[in-house]
Amino acid sequence: MHETIQELLADLGIQPEYTNATLQNLGNADSKYLRDLKLNVKAVLTSEHLSAKETHLLALAVSTNNNKEILTNAFAAKAKENGATDAEIADAQACASLLSANNVFYRFRHYVEKEAYNNAPARLRMNIMMNPVLGKEFFELVSLAVSAVNGCEMCVKSHEQSVLHAGSSELRVWDAIRIASIITSLGKIIY
Repeated sequence: MHETIQELLADLGIQPEYTNATLQNLGNADSKYLRDLKLNVKAVLTSEHLSAKETHLLALAVSTNNNKEILTNAFAAKAKENGATDAEIADAQACASLLSANNVFYRFRHYVEKEAYNNAPARLRMNIMMNPVLGKEFFELVSLAVSAVNGCEMCVKSHEQSVLHAGSSELRVWDAIRIASIITSLGKIIY
C-alpha cells in the first residue's frame, strides 16, 4: 500500500492492514491529496492553544458525531494515551450525541422562524451540560465544534459566545473548528 497511507494509519494508531475502497483508489492513483491530508491531520492535532488530550477529545467527539467507528476507536485510544479518563472520553461522546439532537431541533427552529415553535418548550433533557466532566469551557468548545460540523448556525453562535464567556480565547475556538473540519474530511477517507 501507498507509503503515505501507512504513515497516516501509523500516526492515528490504526492497524496497518486497514484498508477500504477509497484508500485503495487514492493509493493506486498516487493522489497528492493523501500527503495533504496526512499533514493537515498532524497539524490540527498539534495545537499551541489546546493540549494533546483536548485535541484528541475534540477529534473523538467529531468522529463519534460522524459515526466513523475506526476513527472513534483510534481517537479514544489517543485521548487515553494523552491523559483522558474514561469519564472524559464518555463525556466527549455524550456531547456529540446530545448536540446531534440539539442541532436538528434548533436548526429547525432557526430555519422555520415561527413564533409557535420558538415559544414551545424544547422538552429536551440536557443535564450533562450543567456539570460536565470535561469542565464547562471545554464542553462548550466540543459543543461548538460538533455544531459547526452539523451546520446549526444558532447553536454555533450560542456555543461560541458561551466559550468566550467562560474565559476561553478565539484562538482555542479557531483551533477547535480546524480540528472539526479536518477530522470530518479524514472521515471521508477512513471510516
